[in-house]
Amino acid sequence: MTIPPLFGRLYDGITCHRYYLFSLIALFFLILIGYFITWPVVGYDADLWYHLSGGRYFWQNGTIPGDAFFSYITPSKSWYDYYWLFQAIVYKIFQFTGYYGLVVLRCLLYFLTVLFICLFFIHRHENQTGRFIGLSVFICYPMVLAFRELLVRPYLFSFLFIVVFLYILELRRDKIWLLPLLGILWCNIHGYEYPVMMLIILAYLAEILYHNLKRTQPESGEGKAARWMLILTLYTVFITPNIVELIKTPFNISYGNALYQQLYVSELIPLRLSSLLSFSIFPLTNLFASLRNGLVLVSFGCFMICLYKREVRISHMILFIAAIVLLMKYNRFIYEFILLSIPMIRHGLTLLVKPLENRKGIFHRIAPGAMIVVLIIIPFLTYGAQFKNRPEYPFTQVNLPIGVVKFLNETNGGGSILNEPNTGGYLQWALNRKYKIFMDMELAIFNDRDFAYVNNAMVDENTFRSFIGKYDPSFISVALRRSYFPNFIRQFKEFRLVFFDDTEALYVNAKHFKHIAELYELKHINPFQYININYDSETKERLSLIFDEAMKLRNLYPDCGITNAIIANILIVNKQYEKALPYVDTIIRRYPDVTDGYAFKADALFGLGRFKDAASLYRTAIDRENMNNVGFLYTAYIRLKEHKEAYRVLSDAINPFNAGARYQDIYKLGMSAAAAGKVRDAVNFLKIAEMKLPPGDTEYAKKIKDAFLMLDPEGKQMVKQ
Repeated sequence: MTIPPLFGRLYDGITCHRYYLFSLIALFFLILIGYFITWPVVGYDADLWYHLSGGRYFWQNGTIPGDAFFSYITPSKSWYDYYWLFQAIVYKIFQFTGYYGLVVLRCLLYFLTVLFICLFFIHRHENQTGRFIGLSVFICYPMVLAFRELLVRPYLFSFLFIVVFLYILELRRDKIWLLPLLGILWCNIHGYEYPVMMLIILAYLAEILYHNLKRTQPESGEGKAARWMLILTLYTVFITPNIVELIKTPFNISYGNALYQQLYVSELIPLRLSSLLSFSIFPLTNLFASLRNGLVLVSFGCFMICLYKREVRISHMILFIAAIVLLMKYNRFIYEFILLSIPMIRHGLTLLVKPLENRKGIFHRIAPGAMIVVLIIIPFLTYGAQFKNRPEYPFTQVNLPIGVVKFLNETNGGGSILNEPNTGGYLQWALNRKYKIFMDMELAIFNDRDFAYVNNAMVDENTFRSFIGKYDPSFISVALRRSYFPNFIRQFKEFRLVFFDDTEALYVNAKHFKHIAELYELKHINPFQYININYDSETKERLSLIFDEAMKLRNLYPDCGITNAIIANILIVNKQYEKALPYVDTIIRRYPDVTDGYAFKADALFGLGRFKDAASLYRTAIDRENMNNVGFLYTAYIRLKEHKEAYRVLSDAINPFNAGARYQDIYKLGMSAAAAGKVRDAVNFLKIAEMKLPPGDTEYAKKIKDAFLMLDPEGKQMVKQ
């Protein structure tokens, strides 16, 4: 089959246009910006908020924090705030623009980082083949970095600085005068990474010195200027508030304070070789990890190409070997590895495609068109899968004890809090000055023993007894995932459960605040086990007590998903469907990315007889990966007499060839197929149900027999079986 000349000329006219590739790249960046600017600040961890707290301290006191001003730990902790400038920047942005400003900052840093990576792979590429292959490798970077760039943390600047440093040193030596200025910013925004900056500078200095030793002619003025600029950039590490403490910080954290951090911080777990050999395309969310692993393999492949061609540059080799050392230490350094490998990858790809420079063939014909898939379709689908269900914008309360903070700030309390380290950053930011927490996850301040002490105090009775004996906290804020905690806290009568939100439960020390304990103590709801409440079997009296307590909590904090869910469930069980709607609407508003609100609202609408609206919401709930509502969705479609839709829903949920499938469900599937006009499916599924039928179940035996008579009165289908 040949392509008509008209289409061939049209294809060439588009793909050979001088702005064709530029247009595709511009469209890609629009996709990138579109997804990132519309994604909210999410508390994947609470680090952002201790940075905001540090920035607030700086602007209010005119000095850099030098101790754990928010903690009651003894002895008190002193430290060097190596990201003080980052904290000052993000606090000022937040002060004037709120979370919207932080979303824009995050998007801008991601955009600039990806832009410079893109320039790396297309700059000075006269070879079209090299440009297309380079863009194919480039597109992996933004997707690999995507999740990491969602967190507003200092390394966002470090990633950008790494790429800019390499871009200037590789391709724009005329801009080398910018490096000292960037070095000053880097060492004060994220001083922990100063060794990476020094590594880059020393790698290129070593290359310059090597060539100077081999040189027979005097060094040019431009070469001398570059060398001195690099040396000057090395000294920018001294333009920091405390050079001695800064130099010690990375080593104090890794080999002092947090020697065992890899045992309790997920991003610091050492990387396993087997994880780099795992590849999966579907679902599309798995593509991110596969592309990351692909980049690692490509970097090693390009290194081997350079070795084979005997064209390994000294700077590239130093960067690559150092990057391997980083990669072997913690899995979080995989991002530094792929960024430091960019010069090696670019050089290796150039050597690879050089023999193909002037060749013409099918690849050169289809490559320009394939760029649409590479630069537009794949990113669009992949970002779409990753950012499918958007949380509340511009900030979501997921994973943060926002309700606990509100309760503490509004009650007449104060004092020390035994807290979860993971959410400590948010607590120190959001609580008023009357309160002190034990610790957050700043490993430059707190050590392994501090973490072990508080973490074990939440699960071990003896450690808890030791902790309260030493610190006598006024409050305990404990994660709801610690389901065992209520079992041993009962032995300590002074601690009373007074509040909870969607993340943590709050206990008050009645010896310190008797009035809070008496006024707010919870007696009928166990927030650690709320999901196990059986609303259908509970007595009316018990449900009434739970309802009243949930309403009391909701008056204190209207946005709690758990309390709204409890209230809605009780109202639905009592057939007060209309009254349940405001509570489920609150859940949807606060957690638009989660199934529960849609499912509850669908239940209420189903009870009101609004089956079409209920079916739409059940489908939304199921799309958010909760299959518990299939039965309701099926029933809604049956009530609407949409039998084909009902059959489609049920067939997605029930696999008759699964050994664990119940014969009752397979029978229902068969009857649904019959109602949808799928007679052959119905007969086959009913036969499978009949195979699994126990001898004593005469009810279903009669149902299946009657179904066969209805579907096949003459027994023709039965004969075929």
